[in-house]
Amino acid sequence: MTPTWYPDWRGQRCVIVASGPSAVEQPIDLAHGRARCVAVNNSWRLAPFADVLYASDAAWWRENEHAGFGGLRVSRSDVDGVMRVAIRDKGHPLRDVMHFDTPGVIGAGGCSGFQALNLAVQFGATDIALVGFDARVDNGVHWHGNHERTGNPTRWTAAIWVANLDAAASALAGRGIRVVNCSPVSALTAYEKMGLEEWLGLDS
Repeated sequence: MTPTWYPDWRGQRCVIVASGPSAVEQPIDLAHGRARCVAVNNSWRLAPFADVLYASDAAWWRENEHAGFGGLRVSRSDVDGVMRVAIRDKGHPLRDVMHFDTPGVIGAGGCSGFQALNLAVQFGATDIALVGFDARVDNGVHWHGNHERTGNPTRWTAAIWVANLDAAASALAGRGIRVVNCSPVSALTAYEKMGLEEWLGLDS
């Protein structure tokens, strides 16, 4: 059964804003009113208009409990005032998959970005732009610097993100879901790359 708090985004476009340093280089504000939006962790500050804020870790919510985000808040963790989804993985960090057919149950993927993408797909989005999905740490870990209380990425964790996100591409395409990567420096290789302005059709 679909959770009662799930929005209905069937057939709609969605921007997912993650925390890679390249996120600040995209004109995210142009997506306001043109696409649904899921912000990951601190990136709600780049997209305060986002429909959904997703953060996996309870530690992040404790660190940011007074964040002024007014939309839907979602996590895999049990946090007061935050809607919860369950995580189901394959028991191996490099072999996780997206889950399409059990609303409220998503794959782990090693990061909140993977989980946010899985969530947007379950909401029904069929044309998705990934912003700030750099999946590397040599250019910096986040656009906002290190988290103080939450774990920060390493080369090893970034490799897990790449493996799981790239592996999901064929399953997404098989479902008729278009995913484009708006990070020009992203380590992901399985998704078409373009600027957010181009994806929005505003570059002409």
